[in-house]
Amino acid sequence: MREEKDIDKLFKDGLENPDIPYNDLDWDVLEERLHPNQKRRIIPFFWMTAVAGIAAVLLVVFLLIEPHQNLTDVNVDNKKYSKDKENPISDLHTKPAEKDRDRSKISNTLTIGNNPNAFAALNQKFVDKKTLSPKADTFIFNQHGRLADLSNNRIEPEFFQSSVTLAHQEFNTPVALKSADKPSIKSTKRKPNFVLGIVAAPDLTSVQKSGKSSLSGGIGIEATLMLTKRLSITTGASYAKKIYDSDFSLYRPQSNYVFKNQPTNIHANCDVLDIPLNVNYKLLGNNRNSLTLSTGLSSYLMLKEAYYYSYQNDYAAGPQSYEVKNQNQHFLGVANIGVAFQHQISNKLSISITPFAKVPLTNIGYGNSKLSSTGIAVSVNMTNLFNKKQGPSIP
Repeated sequence: MREEKDIDKLFKDGLENPDIPYNDLDWDVLEERLHPNQKRRIIPFFWMTAVAGIAAVLLVVFLLIEPHQNLTDVNVDNKKYSKDKENPISDLHTKPAEKDRDRSKISNTLTIGNNPNAFAALNQKFVDKKTLSPKADTFIFNQHGRLADLSNNRIEPEFFQSSVTLAHQEFNTPVALKSADKPSIKSTKRKPNFVLGIVAAPDLTSVQKSGKSSLSGGIGIEATLMLTKRLSITTGASYAKKIYDSDFSLYRPQSNYVFKNQPTNIHANCDVLDIPLNVNYKLLGNNRNSLTLSTGLSSYLMLKEAYYYSYQNDYAAGPQSYEVKNQNQHFLGVANIGVAFQHQISNKLSISITPFAKVPLTNIGYGNSKLSSTGIAVSVNMTNLFNKKQGPSIP
């Protein structure tokens, strides 16, 4: 009971004689907590941009993908068949007339005399189906200019399937055979192969020696020019987010400002325009798949940089954030290296997956940090934009 009375007395004395010093900083902290300044959320905007880019890529895939085209020209075969039908020799295989089916087989072969005119007359009517059917009143001129009755000389059906037997004289008549017209392929000058791609590249961004990585990424377009079958160059532009955390000791801005209370951590959120210039060499490849090594340099144009400071003591006085716009450009200040796995979907569409790394060659941004990134780039490429494949042309 005595201890309880002592505690009551302690509280009573504390409330009657408060000894709390007045401090303006405490009121500022309280006001900031009661009315906090809402920080602008930028990450959701980045993900909305990424989703919109993926939707655009899928739209391009469904619009541009085409089934594999058959290069066989049907018109060539049709013309060839039509010419075969016009060939007189093909008409030799004809059926006899319906009214001559009851006749017996013809046993003698056709014998032509020494008169060349008679052979020519027969040759002109060689195709006429009406002359192929033997009749009782069929005649032909002999070498004396008289009519010879062919009613008893019958033609064997083998005549239509094999050859004509010529008696008493041999005719060496040259026959001009017209070869089938082959489709002529026009020789066109090869145009350079140009590839346009849409790229989405999530990555992990960090400051060297910080041991911390943050999810970042970018989306953009790339253009590739094929110099040879294996060598090509690539350039383009992509809008990227570079988000990272690091210790304040790795933050070295070129500024005369002195912090009264030194922050312990820096959180950065930067908008960057990435312009790469890479050289590509195809290591392996066939008609459908290929493996390509890519290396080069990138230029970073810092569009906006926002830095947020964290202190060990929450009540420490000092700036909370700092922002700069369009003040830092780093031309060819980042080294690129990657290996691309490409798969050809059709003659004009392909997809590639590229693990990559970006290593800084200079200090990046307002904070002069060694900013590096590693990630995977996924791109949808439209190939053969100017080198259109044409089929054989028919004269």
